[in-house]
Amino acid sequence: MKPSRCSSSACYSCFVLILVILIPLASTTKIQRIAVQEQPGPNPRSSLERAHYENRALFMSKLATLHSRRPSSSTSSSSSTLGSPPSPPPPPQPSLSPSTDTSDTVHRVLTTRAENDSTNMTVSLLDLIDSELSQLQKRSYVGVAPVRGNALDTQWVAAVLIGTPSQEFSVVFDTGSSDLWVSSINCLSSACLSLRRFNPARSRTFEQDGRTWSVNYADNTRVSGVLGKDDISVAGLSIQGQTFGLATINVGSTAPTGIDGILGLGFDSNSDTMGVATPVTNLIAQGQMDQSVVSVWLNKAVDQDASLSNGGEFIFGGIDPSLYTGSITYVDVTSSTDWQISVDRLFIGRKELSLSSSASYAIVDTGSSYILFPDYLATAFHRSIPNAQFDPKLGWLIPCSLANSRTVGDLTFVLGGDRFSVPISDIVILKSEYNGYCLSAIDSWGELAGHGGQSGMLLGDLFIKNQYVVYDYGKRQIGFAQKVESVSGGIGLNSKNAAGPDLKRSLKSGSQQAAKAVAATAAVMLASTMLTV
Repeated sequence: MKPSRCSSSACYSCFVLILVILIPLASTTKIQRIAVQEQPGPNPRSSLERAHYENRALFMSKLATLHSRRPSSSTSSSSSTLGSPPSPPPPPQPSLSPSTDTSDTVHRVLTTRAENDSTNMTVSLLDLIDSELSQLQKRSYVGVAPVRGNALDTQWVAAVLIGTPSQEFSVVFDTGSSDLWVSSINCLSSACLSLRRFNPARSRTFEQDGRTWSVNYADNTRVSGVLGKDDISVAGLSIQGQTFGLATINVGSTAPTGIDGILGLGFDSNSDTMGVATPVTNLIAQGQMDQSVVSVWLNKAVDQDASLSNGGEFIFGGIDPSLYTGSITYVDVTSSTDWQISVDRLFIGRKELSLSSSASYAIVDTGSSYILFPDYLATAFHRSIPNAQFDPKLGWLIPCSLANSRTVGDLTFVLGGDRFSVPISDIVILKSEYNGYCLSAIDSWGELAGHGGQSGMLLGDLFIKNQYVVYDYGKRQIGFAQKVESVSGGIGLNSKNAAGPDLKRSLKSGSQQAAKAVAATAAVMLASTMLTV
């Protein structure tokens, strides 16, 4: 029997109805920001696996030493304090895109006639489309977390909300570790009393875990406490039932700098509380991220305003094309625990530095301030810089005048066949000036007690702030692109560090793109279907 044709008025009404349903879904925005009201500071590491964190503490110690040595008018020249470079040890031997194919989705929805098993009733076309778009909306999110920098470009911090009602904390986003911890109300040391501390009694969603945890740090400080579970919000995205550490002992570590805790962005296998899913793992598992990526754009202090509030952003679940130029070069991760990649070649200016097989890899770590080289490579690098000198207590120093020099050239890493550079002006730390010499932001592992034989490199924020970096959890790779140096309006922070009205920039979530594509394709296919029935 031939189906009867619908009247033109009925077809028109059906067409209007589907647009009414689709258009609001297509325009829904999932991007959210949260406030950042904390002061930046250093981030610790455990003495075994996280030892490279000491390079930040070491730098601050060097800076204090330089200030104490600052000469008066009658002080002798710098030659009395600067030694010769040590003999190097022998080299070690040995775009946002939709997460679904929208054309396939629409085709599947418009051609499938699902039948109810019990009544054999056909599910309406509009119900199918509405159900599919609802699922698309549920699994498509992008969150943007603004970060605050500091004057030395040694740390960027963000906000995380824990509990119901929420309690806000200042944390470090750290790709070099994998755990979330904050100070607890039960931490009564003088250091803890200066921090915001989590109070379990104030949260109706808190659950006590009962297990204990502890982390020892390279400067002989420690953090320990108990585990708990609660709902958290990071970058405007929600995680239900995240296990985290409540520090009841916080000796040293982040306390003197006003940092309340750390949020690790590493892999589950790198967790100090083994068996606990990381925040990113839970974001992905709970469908809170459109893509399994976290991308990073850091703003240098010289490019920020006086309050240093527009320090950059961490994007959870997406990539912002307005923050980089050209294409993204992806490099596979070579470690089961760390964000470690292979380094093809290394240059200072036009001079290539030889890489041993054991030194030709690097960990890309947002939680470390500078760059760490194996001892022989740090020596080779500084010997390529005119008049660089080594001080036994301060490490490598570079003539401050070379900060604006064009003769030295950039430090360039070849990754995945493409070049990514750090300018010499970022390596010479002008705020550490002493008798015409400045501290170098390139440290050697030998400057950290007990780590002189460490191989490999560590690329901290000194490298990351000069690139646009994408951490891809799904494909276990890191992407690098040429960073856009400045963005009009910063990241949309107003004078109170809260999300302002100027957030409507070019970043669009995958859910918006996918929903719009579904709406447009569905409208065309529906119109075509109605004309042929």
